[in-house]
Formats: sequence, C-alpha cells, structure tokens
Amino acid sequence: MRHVTNVPLRWADMDAYGHVNNMVYLRYLQEARVDMLFVHAHRQGAEGLAGGTVVARHAIDYLAPLTYRQRPLRVETWVRDIRNSTFTLGYELVDVEDGGERQVYAVATTTLVPYDLGSGRPRRVAPTERAVLDGYRDLDGPVPSSDGDAARTDHRAASVAVDPGNAKPFSYPCMVRFDDLDSYGHVNNVRFIEYLQEARIDFAHRYLFDALEAHEGSVVAGLSVDYLAPVPFRTEPLDVRVWVTRIGGSSFDLGYDVRDADTVYARASTTLVAYDVRARRSRTLVPEERAALEGFMADGDGVE
Repeated sequence: MRHVTNVPLRWADMDAYGHVNNMVYLRYLQEARVDMLFVHAHRQGAEGLAGGTVVARHAIDYLAPLTYRQRPLRVETWVRDIRNSTFTLGYELVDVEDGGERQVYAVATTTLVPYDLGSGRPRRVAPTERAVLDGYRDLDGPVPSSDGDAARTDHRAASVAVDPGNAKPFSYPCMVRFDDLDSYGHVNNVRFIEYLQEARIDFAHRYLFDALEAHEGSVVAGLSVDYLAPVPFRTEPLDVRVWVTRIGGSSFDLGYDVRDADTVYARASTTLVAYDVRARRSRTLVPEERAALEGFMADGDGVE
C-alpha cells in the first residue's frame, strides 16, 4: 500500500526558469515522509519513528519540469526495503488524471536510520515499527537511476563514494544559518542540497557563464547524496568542494563533498543537462564550456 500526501506548491518554489527548483523536490519528499512516519505510522503504533529518524541517503531523478499551479502535487510514498537498522522509502511525484493516466515528475528513494535522541546513537528497527512499515511495502515501485541498489554501475552512484583524487576541486565557503537547523539541532538534510546548489551556481558564474549566451544554461537531471555526519550550528563556514566526474555531449556530472578541516559531512553527485531556456530543450555543450569543465576533471577521465 502506498501512502499518498497532497503537497501544495508555493510561488517561492519556482526557480529562474519558471520551474520548481530541484532542491524544493526534496522538501516535498520531506513533507510526505513526515506525514507518513510522524502522523500516520504514529497512529498505528510506531511512535518511535516520529521520535527519531535521520536521513542517510537520498537519490532522485527529475523526469519532467513542474510549473506553478494552485492544485497540490501528489506524492506517493512506499517502503522498498527494511533491514536491521535502516529502511528505504520510494517515492513518485505525480499528477493522476481522471482516466488513470499518470504524469510523473520525479522518482526518488531515501534511506533512513532509526535514531535514539537520548543517547545520540542509531538503533535497530523495532518489531512494532517493522510491522507498520511492512504495510507500506511496494517492491515493484520505480527507483531512480542514481540509486545504488538499483544501478550499482551508474556513474552518479559510484561518484558519491569517492573523493576528487587528483582533480582540482572548486571550493565554496558556505555559512550555516541558524534557521538551517531541524528539531534535532542539526542542519536539515534538505539544506545540504541548498549548499550544493549555492556552490554549483557560484562555480557556474565564475567559470561557465562567460562561455554562454543569456538563454543557455543547465538543469539538474539527477542527484544522489550520502550523509556521513551531522552538522550542528557553527559560526565557521563549511567548505563545499565541487569537481567534474564526467563530460558528455550535452550533459556533465559533478561530484561534491561538504566538509571542514577535520570531517567530511556529506558526499554527493549531480547530473546536469545543458539547456536552452528559449527553446525549452537540451542543447550541445559549447567548446568553451567543455574546456572550462575539463579544467576541474582528473586527467581528462570521463570525457566522452
């Protein structure tokens, strides 16, 4: 059985292209997840899931642009996998027409870890929680191509687990804002995606935009991120490093880590598709753009 949450769109969710920003999709997933685990699962006897769960991994593929409208977006959530101390949710963000036809905007997965807030440590999935989660199982649901379980050879999934090697990463100092914190006192998982976006846009402004016409840009087609350590509030900025892991004919992949001198807090990867805003379709990477990207790649590996 899938859990259904109707999530309203906000005017502020739109990006410069007039579409829902890629980061905001993760907020919609969070709203659906909270509704499923903190409200409905709690009512069924799984109070511990509302008491403490932390996100270990996100993966999402963006399949179609979503523009502003007054009716809500349907987010379907189900359980893909339950293990001793983790469980994985699947999602589809869809519109369903009266005849049953589905417009799918994104598919995603989230791996969650039950967490004991008192001890500050992960814990096992309790039997009562497992019984409630079993009621939401859908093993046949779609998964994003960036999900490691579904596509272990996918370049985006692989790039999350590695460092930039001898690539020259771009470094972006990112401040932690007080309102970035969630109810656990840590930076919320969605905020990490915003940090990646800030670093990526700064990178593009410095190295890519001069090679492009005003109507040329790029859109995020897929994202995967592993959360490795919590970030409490801090006054020193985080270092978000960005490097290139693949360059194709009309797309490229970026790797990231979020860190300070002592700790790596998250590793991530995005696939970006070169986009013509005026024509509303993908475009070929221009030579100057490709040359700038190659400057942040290790030994030219991954160039197609």
